[in-house]
Amino acid sequence: MISPDFNSEHPDLIVEQAQNGWRIIRLNRPKSLHALDESIVSALLKVFQHFHEDETVKAIWLDSTTPKAFCAGGDVRKLRQLVINQEVDSANQFFQQEYALDLLLHSYAKPIVVWGEGYVMGGGLGLFMAAPFRLVTPYSRLAMPEINIGLYPDVGASRFLADRGQIGLFTGLTGSIMTAAGAFSIGWATHICEAQRDNVLQEVVSIDWNHYPAGAFRAIDDTLNSLHRPVAAGPLQNSIDVIHSVCRGQSFEHDYQSIIGLNDASSDWLRQASENLQKGSPSTAAITWLLWQWGKQGHAWDEVFALEAQISDWKIRHPDFIEGVRARLVDKDLTPEWLSTDQITLKNILGNCPPITTIDSWNALLKQHEIIA
Repeated sequence: MISPDFNSEHPDLIVEQAQNGWRIIRLNRPKSLHALDESIVSALLKVFQHFHEDETVKAIWLDSTTPKAFCAGGDVRKLRQLVINQEVDSANQFFQQEYALDLLLHSYAKPIVVWGEGYVMGGGLGLFMAAPFRLVTPYSRLAMPEINIGLYPDVGASRFLADRGQIGLFTGLTGSIMTAAGAFSIGWATHICEAQRDNVLQEVVSIDWNHYPAGAFRAIDDTLNSLHRPVAAGPLQNSIDVIHSVCRGQSFEHDYQSIIGLNDASSDWLRQASENLQKGSPSTAAITWLLWQWGKQGHAWDEVFALEAQISDWKIRHPDFIEGVRARLVDKDLTPEWLSTDQITLKNILGNCPPITTIDSWNALLKQHEIIA
């Protein structure tokens, strides 16, 4: 049964009512791989807020209408144009709404199951990581690829990359793509499903809550555990030792040069990681490394998104963002001219335009690394 109230919220959002108190939310922007803009994140926020308060809603299933992608991230071409048009406030409004949605989902009192088939990247990975049940398939590809476009891993990545230690830092610096096996091994995914989406969906919406006195979360977890199918190790698991040796998280300069040095590695995946960083935005690499350091301090989600809102405002004004999106997604020449620097050091990259915020713990980190006095 279609819920007309919420289907009128946004043309690219489909909301359905299923049995046993389930609600189904589907992203429906297939031409852009279900990219997020301010209008759709605002609509999602409204829908999730309502379902949080609606006592008839027991659990929520979130997916997209096509298997090629759950969500490939934010609509950065639109953001770039807003910045060019000197409408930075409108661009920041997108981040504010997106982070409000992510923050709500991280503290949501009802179970959310996300079907992460195909591309799950950037802002899409932020949505995915905010849910307690994160399903992938053998066709899933997950990444925070902002190094390629001069943005940075946001949407909570300041914490969820730091939570995964050196592997998180490596994936943030290189934008490396995770397979289902890799995503499951580091806890980005909670279950791997080989069954078709509709079959998995039917299993969960058919749960008889009365059989689970321990509650809905336990009921869903038990059901998904029965559907989980391990898969063979992927390139991440085969590269763990190398990642720990090159990416130590103690010196930006060491980590940067050591990852670049993987250009002759035997693994295609590691060579691609090296190339991504070598060709990527130096300012993105520097801010990603610092945010990982800050994230290790163990901040609450509201603190994370408060900092990211200010860093995003700084980053979209940085020349690398305009240039990176141009080279990758507008002109597609893949030859960005990043803001030049004499040496690849934190101070050289960030010192001329430091990302100072109103958050003391962040500014203290800038001082510690001599980016500000």
